[in-house]
Formats: sequence, C-alpha cells, structure tokens
Amino acid sequence: MFSFLFCKSTIETMTSLSKHVNTGDGEDRISSLPDSLLIHILSLIPTKYAVRTSILSLRWKDLWAFVPSLDFNEWLSAKTVPDNDLSFMNFVDRVLLLHKLPSIEKFAVRGHSGIAVSHLREWIRVAIMRHVRAVDIQMFADCPLSLPSELFTCKTLIQLSLGKELEFDTPLSSVWLPNLKDLDVSLDHPGNDITQKLFSNCPMLEDLYIRANMENEKDIVLNVCAPALKTLELKLVAFLDFEQLDWGLVLSRNKIIINAPVLEDLIVFDDYLPCYSLENLSSLVSAYINVGHWCMPVVEMKVHGNQLFKILEGITNVKFLTLHTATMGVLDYADDIKLPLFRNLIHLELIVPGDFSWRRLPDLLCSAPNLGTLVMWKVRSCVKDLPNEEGDYYCNFSWVEPQKAPSCFLSHLENLTIMRFDGEDHELELLKYFLENGKVLKKVLIGCCHLTPEQKTNFLEKAGQFQRVSKTCQIEHSDSPDGFEML
Repeated sequence: MFSFLFCKSTIETMTSLSKHVNTGDGEDRISSLPDSLLIHILSLIPTKYAVRTSILSLRWKDLWAFVPSLDFNEWLSAKTVPDNDLSFMNFVDRVLLLHKLPSIEKFAVRGHSGIAVSHLREWIRVAIMRHVRAVDIQMFADCPLSLPSELFTCKTLIQLSLGKELEFDTPLSSVWLPNLKDLDVSLDHPGNDITQKLFSNCPMLEDLYIRANMENEKDIVLNVCAPALKTLELKLVAFLDFEQLDWGLVLSRNKIIINAPVLEDLIVFDDYLPCYSLENLSSLVSAYINVGHWCMPVVEMKVHGNQLFKILEGITNVKFLTLHTATMGVLDYADDIKLPLFRNLIHLELIVPGDFSWRRLPDLLCSAPNLGTLVMWKVRSCVKDLPNEEGDYYCNFSWVEPQKAPSCFLSHLENLTIMRFDGEDHELELLKYFLENGKVLKKVLIGCCHLTPEQKTNFLEKAGQFQRVSKTCQIEHSDSPDGFEML
C-alpha cells in the first residue's frame, strides 16, 4: 500500500509541476534537475508510472528509457479492464524494445495467470542478455510456470527472488550462480533435485530465504551447505490434514541439513518437526526458533519433541536467542534431557502459550551462565480445550523453584522483563524468586495490561513487599507494552 501511495503521489507531483513549464526558453524547476537525478527518481517507481512521465514535456520524453531498474507490476492494473493480460504483455514487450541501456540493474515482474509462459521466459532471457543483476518474479498462476535454464547460469546475477508458482526448467546439476548473494525462493512441494542441490551451487550466497510447502509422501532432504551464508530464514509448512496425518511417517522422511560456518542470523519456523542436522554454526549471533504445531498429538510431541534438542545443540554459540510459542510447547513435552550449554548467550526471549507450562525455565537459565537479559511473554494460545493426561487443563504459568540458583543470577542477569502477567500466585512466586536471588538485577519490567485496576493494585502491593537482594534493582510496571512506570 505504501508503495502504491508513493507512486501515486510522485506522479501527481510531477504532473502538477509540468503545468508550470514555460513556453519560452525557461524551464520549470524539476525539469532543470540533472538527468542523473531525474533518472534516479524514476527508478524508485514502477515502470508503468515512469513511462507515463514521457508526456510531461520534451525534457521527459526519453528519460524513462535510461532507468536501470524495470519493475512491471500487472497488479497495479484493474482486473476489470478488457484484455488486461494482453495489454500488459504488449507493454513489457515495447519497454524492453525501447529501453536504451546496455545493462539492467533490476528486472521485476508481478502478474496473473493470464500472462503467457513464452512471454515471461523471453523477458527473462532479454534481461539476462542485458547483464541483469537482480531478478524478482512473482506470479499468481493456475499451474506452475517454467523458467528458462539461462536464469540459473547467469554470471551477473546477484539477487534472485522467485514465487512458488514457478518451476525449474533445467537440471539442477547444471545450476551455477557464481555471484549470487541474495536468494529468496518459495517452493511448492519441492523434490530432492531442488532441495539438495540448488542452495549448494551458489558459492557467494550470503542471504537465503526459503519458504516451502512440504509434501509428506516424499523423502525430502533440504540441504543448505553455503560457505559464505550470513543470514538464513527457513519457513516450512505442511499443509496437511493433521488429524489423519501419520506423524511418524512424515517426521522420519524429512531432514534439514544446515552447514554454514559464517552464518550470523538464523530464523527457523516449521510446523511439523522434521529431523534436523545443524553443523558448523560457530559464527552464529542470533537465532529465532519456532518449531512444532498446535495440532500435533501429545504422544507424538513426546516422541518427536526430542528433535528440538538437535536444533539447540547446533546453535550453542548464539548470543541472542528467541524460543517462540510452539517451541516452548515442544520443550515442555520433550524428555528431560539436559539442555546444552550456551556460554555466549546474553539475551534470551521466551514466548509461551497459555496451554503449556514453564517447567523447563530453570533448565534454560542454568544452561546460560552469562545471560544478561531475560524477556518472558505469556501469550493467549489459539488452542482451546487442550487437556492433559488426567483430563485437566494445563496451568498458564507453572513455576518450579530450582534447588540451586542459576549461576547467571550471581553475576550477569541485570535485566528482566515479564509481559502479560495475570497476577496469579505462581506468577508472584516467580517474581519473588528472581528478586530474592538476582544479585546484580538492575531493572525489572512487568506488563500488567491484563489486570483490572483492583487486581493491579493488589499485585503491585505484594510485589513491592518482596525482598530485593540487589540494592540497585528497580521495578517498573506498565498497562501497555510501550511504557513503564516506576514502582
């Protein structure tokens, strides 16, 4: 929406200024700007609007033809326009024919299913012949659209973004993108030819974003072996009938392998817990982990929840770690296996749904001896009526005091944030434990947005009476996540 409004505002401004063009020797102020600046302005808007500026005056007639970035967006056209697809294809053809630069910085196409595959493939070939550096293809199609093989051997390509309605029309063994640094790809039920080879044939790859709808009837190995990779975002979704799913089958058939020695940022989201093998992540700085699914049966969560430990064991060098909702649920059900030691971890954020407990919180704290900041969120889960084995419902915030205070309490833990407190007794016990054992605590932030004024007053009175072993500890509270008041 912002992009559309920006483009609309830009065109309206240019049109307004064009009305003041002098008929004599003078020029309006914007037209007197150097070509390089005007071309830069045109490069910030879709090509459709850039071409329209040619009607402003003779000064603008051919400027669009020197814009290095071509952004063709059929979605900006009204769907009710007759022959819209044909008109769009003809427009792209004309622009590529009249474009005057020998090279293209960026080539982007966004369109509907009516665009002919032959046209799309030819446009991409033209961009490749013009030494394109960035390609972005996003199509809403009724069936997969094949891409030309030349795209996957383009030596000038640095950025590549592909939507899931696209398919590869080339043997993956012949893929070689020697200068590609940024790859954003969406895959729909990919096969091993893609998942095992594509990401390993890009030796300069630094940023990789993978979204995939996984198929449970295939033996899939997703292999990310990238020596230069710095950022990896992995989102795997199994659009399956969870009630009929054979969890043992799907979990045993899929494997995720990540080998990235210079990886700094890792985001993993999956809803079905495949087998993980994380190797050589010694440079990792931050990790966001959200794995598992609400609909996974309890028995399967117990059996396969241990897959989470494979992930945790591979990210022990991380400094900033977020364990999100489903992950905390899986950890709650997994066996009481000792967590790996996170010696470098200084910031830990935990988001826990109300359906699961916090029984592994002491283990997490003990596994992070140098932890300086802890953020805990209790969130409302989308799952309702989730019974435990006795037929009762899980408590929202179970807290079991450890026999020995975690070592981080003695010398490192300075900041504690606890959001969405309900003021229950076990929450007070948790807060009390932190205040009585956190020897170097400086700031405790408490979110009370779910409390009534009476509950809030009662809660804060009790919290204010707790002994604070740290003489410099200050408690702040807030009715919203944005602001805090001193207690």
